[in-house]
Amino acid sequence: MSRNLKLIAACGACLALGLAALFSGLRRAEEARENAVTWPLVEELALKDGYGPALSFLDERLALHPNDALLHYYRARLNFSSGSGPAALRDADRAIALGYAQEISHLLKALVHGRLYGDWKRQAELASKALTFDPTYADAYLIRAEGLYASGDHAGCARDAAVFARMEPGSPDGWEYSLMCLEKLGDLAGAEAAGLKLLDLRPSSHAALWRLGRVHAARGLHKRAIKRYSEAIRLSGGRPQYYLDRARSCEAEGDLSCAAWDQASAMDWNEVSSYATHYLVLGAAMHRVGELGPGLEAAQKAVSLAPLSPAAYRLRARLRAETGDAAGARKDLGKMTALDPALAAEAAEISAALGAPASSRRSQ
Repeated sequence: MSRNLKLIAACGACLALGLAALFSGLRRAEEARENAVTWPLVEELALKDGYGPALSFLDERLALHPNDALLHYYRARLNFSSGSGPAALRDADRAIALGYAQEISHLLKALVHGRLYGDWKRQAELASKALTFDPTYADAYLIRAEGLYASGDHAGCARDAAVFARMEPGSPDGWEYSLMCLEKLGDLAGAEAAGLKLLDLRPSSHAALWRLGRVHAARGLHKRAIKRYSEAIRLSGGRPQYYLDRARSCEAEGDLSCAAWDQASAMDWNEVSSYATHYLVLGAAMHRVGELGPGLEAAQKAVSLAPLSPAAYRLRARLRAETGDAAGARKDLGKMTALDPALAAEAAEISAALGAPASSRRSQ
């Protein structure tokens, strides 16, 4: 073979080897891309098969790539979603140590401390830490606003909510926290403006309607508040606080029947019906509108829940008196004065209105 032919053959062999290496590299790259772990993949697996199989999948990957910070972050996020705080914190710290997206990992730790442990101050602190790595990280302002709101720093919450709203004006979340925090601060005009913007973005939010109703009520605009509460009740199917707040606005407008029956509607929830004070309010409301039967039922429930409450016996005594149960009314008046002697004069007045007991009339 001539020298030129040898060179051509050698070049051909090199080209073939080069092409083989290229195609091999492309194949490996394609396989790597096909096998890449992404959060949507992990989330889909968790939704389909549950957290256990999804965690096992990540454990297998981490056994092969123990220093893959992204995999540690995914596992931290999955543990947070499943409510496993300690495991989530361990993986988030590992991701941080390996240098992965410090702001994201610190914000995940913030959520663990706040939403899983109820340590809202720590949530705010860790959200602040995330912002030191990226002051343009919008979500960190929102999560810090949440932590500040829950820990009582409503001014700080309002500032962060405003920053998030400027950065993400199309997101309802910033406006929602603005509404909540400004209402707490007593900035009713600001709260109303935020609430209206929130409703533009989330028109079916019954919580937003309810909060706007509270703002209207605080401004003395009870008719407007009643409309907001009514729409919130319609969209939600009813919530105890919605009924209780509408009852207060109805009472302010002089609609005592609306107030009484809204109080009654709120009693369908244990967080209301477990307390004697709510039955006292309900009984008094029913008494005012002449609904003596429902009023007496409420008074009896108040007595059973708070047998040492003079107010419960006073309410039942008055209702028993008006329903013609004079003997029962006198018994309640006796209990009332025994528990609170200062009410003796009131008891005597009610007793006098009942007339003489049957036993006294027979002796005469």
